[in-house]
Amino acid sequence: MTTLELPPRAADSGLTAATVLDQVRAYAAGLPESAPEVERTGRIPAGLLDGLKATGLLRAALPPALGGVELTAPQLTRAVDLLAEGDASVGWCAAVALNAALAVVSLPAEVFAELYPDPDLITATVLPPLGRAVRSGDGYLLTGRWTHVSGITHADRVLAGFLTPDGTPRIAVLDAAHVRILDTWHTTGLRGTGSHDIEVTDLHVPARHTFAPPPAGGGQQQPLHLRADNLALKMAGIPLGIARSALTCARELLTARGPALPRPSAPAELAHAEALIGAADAYVYTTLDRAWAAQAAGRAPERGTAALARQFAHRACREAVQHLYDLAGSAAVYTERTPLDRCLRDIITAGRHIASAEGILDAVGALRLGGDPASPHL
Repeated sequence: MTTLELPPRAADSGLTAATVLDQVRAYAAGLPESAPEVERTGRIPAGLLDGLKATGLLRAALPPALGGVELTAPQLTRAVDLLAEGDASVGWCAAVALNAALAVVSLPAEVFAELYPDPDLITATVLPPLGRAVRSGDGYLLTGRWTHVSGITHADRVLAGFLTPDGTPRIAVLDAAHVRILDTWHTTGLRGTGSHDIEVTDLHVPARHTFAPPPAGGGQQQPLHLRADNLALKMAGIPLGIARSALTCARELLTARGPALPRPSAPAELAHAEALIGAADAYVYTTLDRAWAAQAAGRAPERGTAALARQFAHRACREAVQHLYDLAGSAAVYTERTPLDRCLRDIITAGRHIASAEGILDAVGALRLGGDPASPHL
């Protein structure tokens, strides 16, 4: 086996969960200034990406031997939350990039080191098996088209799902330079994620660069922070961060008006929006903390509860942002003066993701009534 040249261990570099979160918080504070440019250009500029890498977050889910600090699911969610408060597109792309950790538990160490010589390489992820492959030598010839590939304009690697010749789903780790980007991401919100379609035709992929999709749910042997279901939980931070940004903006607008409020009920409406966001925050993080504690104790957390909290966060925070947008009146439509219009569009778009859409309610309800829904998002 090849001797690996690994990055400094987190313990040796001084990187800890607390320092990563502190660095993310400081970085996120500067994101609002760049948010209009991110939306206008449809991508995250190189300078912001360098700053994101410098926080240590992109490697934070990795084991210490690979330069990470193994942040817990609640900590990863809070980091995404903080980023989304500064810029939803940056938060979304950071959350997706953390999925590189799926390859850590699924590939031999020497193969992961081959594919990720730098633990801060950025990964785009599209796991549905939309590609088709035929056997070729030591691997596959892969052909396919994948949709909604967030972060592809700046990604170094792509995790892409495909079907083998016998119909078995697998995930390939691709060099992003080898995929063709199709300019399809013209949307109302999350414009800066650059979630375009991609395609490849007869791309040779060594078999060692592929792995079986990790199962969600209990019974997995990998470390808790790398379980596929825990990695999915972090997306609950997106609506919380967006809504908090809108709340801050609305409060500043109303404060600047002094006694000349748009209507007498404005203070109560502002407080109502804050309550909605606070309720969602409490539900999400209480659920995450309890699930994490159960797993750490060797117990299976209640299935569906985290998904329900995530869906509630999207619903409650969208309602709050809509309240705040309406409360601001005509000022909300000036995108260069206030983020409220962008916040509303971003949270609507984020809520269309299958892991947070209304179908979650159907699946959890069926589960509570004794059914066994096949949804991978519970």
